[in-house]
Amino acid sequence: MRYTRRVRWVLECDTLGKRFGVRWVFRGLSLRAETGNVVVVQGGNGSGKSTLLRIVAGLTAPTEGRVILRYGAQAVATRMDYLGWCATDGALYRELTAYEHLAWWATVRGGTPSREALLEWLARFELAERAHERVRAFSTGMRQRLRLALATWGQPPLLLLDEPDAGMDSSGLALLERVLYEQRTFGLALFATNRAEHARWGDLVLEMGA
Repeated sequence: MRYTRRVRWVLECDTLGKRFGVRWVFRGLSLRAETGNVVVVQGGNGSGKSTLLRIVAGLTAPTEGRVILRYGAQAVATRMDYLGWCATDGALYRELTAYEHLAWWATVRGGTPSREALLEWLARFELAERAHERVRAFSTGMRQRLRLALATWGQPPLLLLDEPDAGMDSSGLALLERVLYEQRTFGLALFATNRAEHARWGDLVLEMGA
């Protein structure tokens, strides 16, 4: 499904807190982002960047506070139906090809795209020439490109990127910047990174652990 900016998506995080045992990773975190926004989430290791994104995705429950995703005035019941997820530890199957990964994911998303459409999408991530190679032969950067291709398939309005710049060369970083630029036209993104220079890619910067 493709969305337009005529009806805005709004993500609200209301006084979020997450505790593991007796240690609070963060507490009292509030955030509001909407269509057209890229939020860069920065902080050192253990500052809670990945934990925040997992809470927003609905993969981890907050200890306190809440997350709401709205389409116009209506809150959506299941955020997982509207988001794309890319993380360095995102599971890929070594014995499957990039094409097989994308074909499977498109089916999960409820579509039956043509072979040409799938290859065209992989070409956007500079993977078309390696589309039928098994992922076990891919470099770290190529696997990140494939994760981005999967996360952005179908143009989900909420895009969550957990350090997708790890292992990326200059071409891959330019691709990531383009993905964030395009996301603004129909949705919003949270982009967690350890690279301070990438703060310029965001409209908002959230410093974790500050």
